[in-house]
This record gives sequence, C-alpha cells and structure tokens, in this order.
Amino acid sequence: MRRLQLCEFEDQPWLPDSLRNAATDFLRWGIELAKPYQKVVPRLVEALRASGAKSIVDLCSGSGGPITQVRKGLAEAGCDVPITMTDIYPNHAGLEYTSRRAGTGVTYRAESIDATAVPTDLPGFRTLFTSFHHFAPVDAVRVLRGAVEQRVGIGIFEITERKLGPLLMIFTNIPLTLLAAPFVRPFRWSRLLWTYLPPVTPLLVWWDGVVSCLRSYSLAEMRSMVDALPPNDFVWDIGREPGPGPAGVTYLIGYPKPVGEGLLRD
Repeated sequence: MRRLQLCEFEDQPWLPDSLRNAATDFLRWGIELAKPYQKVVPRLVEALRASGAKSIVDLCSGSGGPITQVRKGLAEAGCDVPITMTDIYPNHAGLEYTSRRAGTGVTYRAESIDATAVPTDLPGFRTLFTSFHHFAPVDAVRVLRGAVEQRVGIGIFEITERKLGPLLMIFTNIPLTLLAAPFVRPFRWSRLLWTYLPPVTPLLVWWDGVVSCLRSYSLAEMRSMVDALPPNDFVWDIGREPGPGPAGVTYLIGYPKPVGEGLLRD
C-alpha cells in the first residue's frame, strides 16, 4: 500500500483547542488501556544505557499518551530517568494530568515545541510515540537530523501501519469514543459537547486514525531516511516488534556510538 500524505485535523492550527484536546485525551485513554508500547520499553532502556542519556524529551506528546506506562517500565528496569513532555499544540490540562499520574520526574513544557527544531535548552534522549507519521518525508528527516546534529539519542515508536488489519481496527474508535467520553480524565464539559452535540470527536478520531495508518512509514522508508543523513557515528536500529493481531510496534532508534568504536552507518 503506497504512503499517502493526507491531512489530519489535529495538525491544523485552526482546529479549536477544545476539540483537539478532546481527541488527544481519548488517544491517551486508549493507549493507557491497551498498553501497546510496553513491548518496546526494553529497547528504549538499552538505548538509554548505551547512549548514557540522563533524561528523556518526549516530542509530540499530545495528552501524554504512553508516558505513564513507559515511566513505570523504565523504573522497573532500573532506568528511572526524568521525562519532559512537549508538543507543538500542548494540551496543558492533559499533560498536567499525565505528569501527576506518572509521578515524580515527569514534567511538561507549556510553550509550543516544534519537533523539527528542538531548542538546545531541552537536552535529553528524544522520543516520539504515535507521531512520526505526522511529518512529511523532508520534515521527518529534519527530526532525525536535529538529533544527530545535537548528538542526542532518538527513539521513534509507531503502532499505526499501512495494512488492512490496523485500518479495520480504527473503525472501533467511533463506538469507543462515544462510550468513553464521560469517563476520560481530566473531565471536560467541552469533550461531552464535541462528542454528542454533534458527534464531532468520534468522526475526527476515526478520520485521523485512518490517515495515520495511510501515512505511516515502512521499515524501508525509515532506512532511506537514515541513509539520507550526513555521515555520522550513530548506532541505528530499525525494526518491528510483533504483537497480538495487528498491534505491533514499528521502531527507529538511533544514538551516538560510544567513544572509541568508530564510524557506523546502518
């Protein structure tokens, strides 16, 4: 299936914050319920230790997505590093809620942070969960190049895929959004209005989910992006962690090779 660079409503600056926040809150709720990223925590731990990273900067965090479960997995593995959540359209109430639930060491930046131009005052291993597909190829390479130029590790993890199974699963978002809206936290009256009067949120979450699958990157496309980078001494690991049914995780991990081990390209 060919990749399509279609439009997600969540990417649009004109989208009302209350509607965008309703969608990202639901996505966080769904990811916390399904816990799809638990299977890649060991890979993240290995990369953090190999790179010597002392902190994580999570880009495109939305409402916090898997950060609570990732933080727990890191702590259980003895790799309890602080995490800073960021987003170009930060969901302040959602990020505050996630930071409280995740516990000490998880914070967020209130200002807008562009993943293609991360400020130098945000050092740390960069992660992107369920968000890399938002970037067109040229911008996706910019995300990777930024990590290489600032010599920080980067981990990209995606549960969407250009296959029939994940696309069919997206259709469950409509009834799930309708059922979950009153129970998703933090509670917002605006979420109920956007979900039921009229049912805009379910349709937005469904559409953006379909588009997310259709513009997800394949392993070969990710390798091409790494090959497009200037020569570097990064270790690159690209693959897919299988899961039950279509719920696998595609990952791209890169970090500076330890001193003394020479130049490496994947």
